[in-house]
Amino acid sequence: MKRVLRWITACVSTLAVATGGIPSTHALPPPPEVSSKSFHEDFITPRKPIPYSLLGLNSFLNDARFGSIRSQLRDVTRSLGIKKVRVLVAWNDQVQPSPSAVPNFGLYDQIISSLPAGTEALVILTGAPSWVKNPRNWVGGSPRSTFVELWVKKVANRYKTRARVGAYQIWNEPNNPSFSENETVDVLTKPANYVELVALAHATIKSISPRKRVVNGATTAIAQNFPGTLNYNKAMVSAGILNFTDVYAIHFYGKSVERVILPGGVADFVNKIPKPIWVTETGTQGVTKQLEYAERIFPFLKKTMPGIVRIYIYQYTESSPANSTYGLRNLTPGAFVSDLYIKLRDRPK
Repeated sequence: MKRVLRWITACVSTLAVATGGIPSTHALPPPPEVSSKSFHEDFITPRKPIPYSLLGLNSFLNDARFGSIRSQLRDVTRSLGIKKVRVLVAWNDQVQPSPSAVPNFGLYDQIISSLPAGTEALVILTGAPSWVKNPRNWVGGSPRSTFVELWVKKVANRYKTRARVGAYQIWNEPNNPSFSENETVDVLTKPANYVELVALAHATIKSISPRKRVVNGATTAIAQNFPGTLNYNKAMVSAGILNFTDVYAIHFYGKSVERVILPGGVADFVNKIPKPIWVTETGTQGVTKQLEYAERIFPFLKKTMPGIVRIYIYQYTESSPANSTYGLRNLTPGAFVSDLYIKLRDRPK
């Protein structure tokens, strides 16, 4: 970067020649050899201090190999100093195998009851058992009203007195073709249907727990599959989703930062939303790459989109190999924790 700045300065000096300051292209110094990757990272996303006060952590707590639920949450809140967690309360065949079955809240009750004092949980409500595909099992005439009536309402009633449950996120990545439930509730290519789902969930949750916040389910990474993903977000806003959320959520992966700052890009869209912005998933793979990503991308996101008030790292644990895991913790011998885990653990608190 210093070489680039010195070259720019030399060019300016050369262009202003002695003969009346008339610009000249003679004898311009040759540009330094700087890779596009280096210029991209050092100029657009230089490494800066992590905005610790904004951080939350995706903590799904469903793998006992990393310890008990209580011990994992203790590690997150005490060792890493993160008090905001995003937890998953999914509706699926394991939880409710048939319409007549009583939902099994065992794992979810353990998670909620284990939340330490001072912790705020963002609870993701998503998924659909396979039997929801059959219209004969629908409640209220659609799979979306079925999800709200048979899952959102039950969860909201169950945890209405749990102060550490601060917000509910309605669905997850409605435009993701890898998630079969998006076809089940017919939101994959229909943003208006997704907004209907959020509207129904918002009304239900607010009738039970008026002070708990409702957050939309973020799409897939907003700067990827450009501009298709951004356009799905725009369609949600056009369909009125801001009337049914207290917070607007996005996901951000990768390093396509030019799509954030270009005219009509991600920042232009996000900065027009009159709601707090939560990045409910962001991160990168590899235990030696996570810290640099956080130091480059997290400050960049906050600078270009000042409305961002939370950034949830993806994720606390993942059993994938160390070189490909998103987890701050993994199961690879000799590389159990990432450089970002160490940074969070060892920083002054």
